[in-house]
Amino acid sequence: MTAHEDLKDPSVERDQLRRALATQPVIDQAKGMLMLLRGWSAEQAFTALKTVSQHSNVKLYDVATVIVAAGSHAEPSLSDPATAKAVLTEVRRSVLGTAFGE
Repeated sequence: MTAHEDLKDPSVERDQLRRALATQPVIDQAKGMLMLLRGWSAEQAFTALKTVSQHSNVKLYDVATVIVAAGSHAEPSLSDPATAKAVLTEVRRSVLGTAFGE
């Protein structure tokens, strides 16, 4: 099945929408945390999340999961601890400063 054919398949669209609905709350939480900590707009916070995702080569949802876990002093629910470390390193470097998540 080609990408063009996928657009015609309602089950593909349904699955994509379900994934979006499942991941959006964590992304919104992380975005809200950055807005609070940095005084940013929603757009600025989302741009920061995307930047961290791109620089660390980690999916946006996983970046958000790490940020929310670090902000609540919990362990992120990722299978690879190195991923969490890479995300926190990039967040500290490019967004927040060294105190976040320590």
